[in-house]
Amino acid sequence: MGAADDGFVRRLREAVSLADRGELPAAIERLRALLREQPRAASLRQLLARCHLRAGERDAALAIAAHPSVLADRATLYAMVADFADAGAGRERVALLEAVVRHDPSDYEAALALAASLHALGCPSAALRWSTHASSLRPRAPLPRAIAATALVDRGDVEAGLAAYRDLLATHADAEHAARHLVLMHYDPALDAPAMSAAINAFARRFLPRPDRIEARARLPGQRLRIGWVSPRFGDGPVPTFLGGLLRAFDRERHEHVLVDLAATDRRLAHSLLREGDAYVDASGLGDEALLVRLRALELDVLVDLAGHSTANRLAVIARRAAPVQLTWLDWFDTTGVAAIDAFVGDPWIMPPGSDAHFSETVANLPSGRFCYTPPHDAIEVSRVGDGAVVFASFNRLAKLNDGVLDAWAAILLCCPDSRLVLRARHLGEADTRAHVAARLGARGVDASRLELGGPLPYRDLLDAYRRVDIALDPFPFSGCTTSCDALWMGCAVVAIEGNTYVGRQSASLLRRLGAIEWIASDAAGYVECARRAAADVPALRGARAALRRRVLECLCDARTHADEFARLVHALAQGSIVTRPSPVTRGSIGDPT
Repeated sequence: MGAADDGFVRRLREAVSLADRGELPAAIERLRALLREQPRAASLRQLLARCHLRAGERDAALAIAAHPSVLADRATLYAMVADFADAGAGRERVALLEAVVRHDPSDYEAALALAASLHALGCPSAALRWSTHASSLRPRAPLPRAIAATALVDRGDVEAGLAAYRDLLATHADAEHAARHLVLMHYDPALDAPAMSAAINAFARRFLPRPDRIEARARLPGQRLRIGWVSPRFGDGPVPTFLGGLLRAFDRERHEHVLVDLAATDRRLAHSLLREGDAYVDASGLGDEALLVRLRALELDVLVDLAGHSTANRLAVIARRAAPVQLTWLDWFDTTGVAAIDAFVGDPWIMPPGSDAHFSETVANLPSGRFCYTPPHDAIEVSRVGDGAVVFASFNRLAKLNDGVLDAWAAILLCCPDSRLVLRARHLGEADTRAHVAARLGARGVDASRLELGGPLPYRDLLDAYRRVDIALDPFPFSGCTTSCDALWMGCAVVAIEGNTYVGRQSASLLRRLGAIEWIASDAAGYVECARRAAADVPALRGARAALRRRVLECLCDARTHADEFARLVHALAQGSIVTRPSPVTRGSIGDPT
């Protein structure tokens, strides 16, 4: 090695040392100087791109990475693709992968990674294109087919997506694909409770373990009941909306709350919820056995599973039994089929007589309602902004907008002259998906001028958007929950169908709790008529917004009553005074006796 080479290595080591110490501007300057000497050194480009990513300079990192020398060095290329993912630079990762497939359209791994990245970014139309391309390269590979099927569902082509997923399961019915199908089944317009229950129970029998034998903790007189709340979604979705008010209203002298986070939630986002617990446990990244050991070490009296079979669940651990009493609540809509889960928390409206026949758990109904809505602390003014013709809206995810839903919405718009429809959803942030939804409604006679389609908004802005809406149209058979609560809180009427499944009754159960049965229909024709009737007297709707908010506050936001009912339930389960369904579980020594 010559003196020049020795000098290059020395300067490279100095640059790496600077980066290790966090002196990124100086490290970047040194690395750029080295790169001018060796512009085709792919490994050097990787070091420089990493420094830019650490400095938050994503565009600069992309410019360094998308170089022919990197594209020609497969090992370095895919290491850099992983670097962008680790840095959370999703859009830049997509741009790098697009450069890869332009360089080599036959690169299956790049096409698949691009499809997956686009899907993760909420771009289902683009994900569909690239997953289809990946499938053309490897027709028998399951992953591109799974992405394509899910992307179809995510942009509202529900029937086609579900059919594609069923075709995939015919040849690749492994645990991962079968679990995803359980979630997607809720969007099926033909869904019924027996079929859903049968699918879940079959999955549990095939893929989930049986319970172990464990001992209940011996509690001293007066010792608080220790409740573990287990979720991968403390930062978004229904968990922060419905759990926070419940925890605040619990009698803290009798109850101790442990929040078990399965997904490394950004604690800045979930601060208001996490501070309601007595303890926080970061259980992200733990394997099944390690998580089971961690949960049992907490010596919980009651474990409340907040995920069921939803994405990122850990039922494979909970099925082993991590606590003497386990129940499921909130972010799942059916039985779990898990012998170690003792109770499913419902209410009389969402779980009418006979519906418990499809549950392996004991169904425990809370008299005042399954959950309590927690409105925002800084309440937005409820009054209507603007005047003119009636405005309909739905801020539900596009996967709920099957053909039957769009048929009904088109009929409503066509029978209400000059009315408009506002749709907001994550996937409507993609231009191609906006065009696709507009085309679907256009094929039903709805002119694009009557539509307002937009992507997601910050929560406060989303609530404020309801001030320009009169009637929220609830999708079916997968009805809204948080979205319906938000619309009602903001003074909007909600028109819903009362379906024959749990997910089909969510909004109708809220309306029954409010006494607003005039907005509930039993079928699509009745749904259109309910919307038409509500729209016939727009001034009355707009004048009643404040009264509707007061009613919501009274009927859906009574956290004290909700907490008292929940406390009575968990104490009764812990004491064995509620007889659960026959299972290999006995109080005192709990688990499989065989």
